[in-house]
Amino acid sequence: MNAIPLFKIFGIQVYIDYSWFIAFTLITLTLSQGFYPTLYKNLSQIEYILAGVVSAIMLFLSVLLHELSHSLVAIKHGIPVRDIYLFIFGGVAMIEQEPDSPSTEFKIAIAGPLMSFFLALIFFTAISLYPIDDIFNGFLNYVFMVNFALGAFNLVPAFPLDGGRILRSILWKKYGILKATEVASKFGKYFGFMLIAFGIYYLFNGNLINGFWLIFLGIFIIKASKDALFNTKLAVLLSKLKVFNIMHTINPLDENLSILDFSMFYRPYLRTFLYPVLTSDGRILFIDTRDLDKIPYFKQEEMTLKDIVKPIKYYVLPEERLSKAYNFLKRNKLEEIPVIDNDTFLGILRKSDIEAILNRFIHEVN
Repeated sequence: MNAIPLFKIFGIQVYIDYSWFIAFTLITLTLSQGFYPTLYKNLSQIEYILAGVVSAIMLFLSVLLHELSHSLVAIKHGIPVRDIYLFIFGGVAMIEQEPDSPSTEFKIAIAGPLMSFFLALIFFTAISLYPIDDIFNGFLNYVFMVNFALGAFNLVPAFPLDGGRILRSILWKKYGILKATEVASKFGKYFGFMLIAFGIYYLFNGNLINGFWLIFLGIFIIKASKDALFNTKLAVLLSKLKVFNIMHTINPLDENLSILDFSMFYRPYLRTFLYPVLTSDGRILFIDTRDLDKIPYFKQEEMTLKDIVKPIKYYVLPEERLSKAYNFLKRNKLEEIPVIDNDTFLGILRKSDIEAILNRFIHEVN
């Protein structure tokens, strides 16, 4: 996604997509030119615009808190969350892997609506404490309504909305994650078509903004439900495989081997960037063959592997699920990673090998 980084909160990077500015502008104009002037007469245009801007900001802050709730529950259950994106249709937390159980899925999914209803309760209480019929009271009412609507809308059992994920968690117990996702995704598709139908109805009745908004939202949900189902299938496929199933077994080389000999007799036949080297004290360190191109040719004969070996910060276990290992590689922007168990080097795992499996699966599906 092309987006503007805003800030980090609880270690999660928050981005604003460029489409957010379209939504922000439309919401501000709708509130400042229609909602507030209709309810509160005889105020200046500046006051209406200010109320519209603040209300639009509060809407997206509410969306951010909604997505942050999902993220914190996911992190609590050991599931990494990379980013939160705010865009034209709201927000999305980039949770990096599928939950490992129906109960975890349920807790993550319900957290967002509960936060929205909690915020609605706070502003409903504020309304009762400030009963004066003025534009500030209108602002409180607006934020109450949007949070209540945000919570209620997301409880619709249409995947990948929160309600669809809750439905999936319930079906998961009986039918397994794949069948549950297929059913919940169908609800998402039907809900999307229903929104499109309502949008067309609004268009024919002259309500252009709401009509186009519902049509685009329906199309987005249909596509999102299809993509979510496909991603779940990929995750299930990778979860059935372990790291040891596709890792490359490599015999470590002696640290005293010259770089020139390595380049001539070993490097042309390598399928990996990382290569293990056995040191004189029994440790396994690594060379990155891409570093060899930085060494002048005339120096390669006098230098040995010992001169360029280095420890590796990350490694994976052989029994690790391939889905988890793949997410780890992507998160840390790694192409390869050693496989180590009980301080014993076993092989190298390549991201490209995992992606080859995924590409074969995609080709078969299509």
